[in-house]
Amino acid sequence: MKNTSSKVLHLPTVTGGMPWALAQGEISLGMNSTVLLACQNYLHYPADIDLNLKDNTAKAVKFIKLASTFFALRNKYDIYHFNFGSSLIHFPSYNLNLLDLPFYPDRAKLFVTYNGCDARQKYPAMQRASIAPCHDPGCCGSQCTSGKMDEYRRKSIQKMSRYVRHIWAVNPDLLYFLPVGKASFLPYAVLSAGAAAVPLPDFSKKKLKIVHAPTNRIAKGTDHILSVISKIQQTHADYIEFRLIENLAHQEALKIYQEADLVIDQILIGWYGAFAVETMMMGKPVIARIAREDLHFIPEQMAKDVLASVINADPSTLYGVLLRCLEDRAMLRQYAQAALDYANHWHNPAFVAGITKAEYEKD
Repeated sequence: MKNTSSKVLHLPTVTGGMPWALAQGEISLGMNSTVLLACQNYLHYPADIDLNLKDNTAKAVKFIKLASTFFALRNKYDIYHFNFGSSLIHFPSYNLNLLDLPFYPDRAKLFVTYNGCDARQKYPAMQRASIAPCHDPGCCGSQCTSGKMDEYRRKSIQKMSRYVRHIWAVNPDLLYFLPVGKASFLPYAVLSAGAAAVPLPDFSKKKLKIVHAPTNRIAKGTDHILSVISKIQQTHADYIEFRLIENLAHQEALKIYQEADLVIDQILIGWYGAFAVETMMMGKPVIARIAREDLHFIPEQMAKDVLASVINADPSTLYGVLLRCLEDRAMLRQYAQAALDYANHWHNPAFVAGITKAEYEKD
């Protein structure tokens, strides 16, 4: 499909704001891309079509709304790009798993992006990695403990892979769970709205403002982070100001990120999230755990760049890493500039859209 005016629909979530940013990148490349959102959350990422369904909407009402939307849209687009491993009509608890997938027209091309625990499986992850959120029995509300969620995710991925032309994962470790030869890594697409006007932090001042913004405390390793921050504050209280950001709309949170000098993202998963990219685009040095054993899934140059651009830490090393950050401000400035350059290259929506466009256009 070489026609750059191909109509693309991203659906049914706006996880991490990526579908919106990716759609804007695709539009900049001449595509006609639209974002459909089924249920909005507290972050309030934008979408072109908002079905305005709520988590507490009665299942029957939700099903009727989604089904009618499917029939209204199934012939209007050339490409359907699902995200968070979900299609439009997806009620796994009622055994209506990815119900609409078989019913798109033959001419339509289907794609999907997996974002995290839509693909990650607890017990395989625990066997493979000594550091992972899955080792916490409370992860995902303990719903994975029985192993039934692992089995559900495997079956869901199998069904999705039968209908889609290509599968992407925004976290490298997810590719351990996705079909070899049909799945590949896709960087987060992130819009740098307002970031260009933010100067690099003033690292010469005594006290550093440190920000951590978990959407899921267990997945991000927040308890480990809070414990280390408390320990640091006992001896370096005059050098650190810590802010935990939770349950704020995205636009409100961005204003706080702009004031940060240092960001701590996630220290268990082995990669970073959209929050880290947003702050890197503001020139903030970012601490996250980068799992070297997963880097073979990403482009070789990106693997080199990420190790030079993100301050690597895990629960056992975070205390020492933070102390070094407080003491070595020249290092922080180097990481700030490196993070800015890295994010503006690898996470530019037009760059990421170039990857999806190439797959969309394959016969």
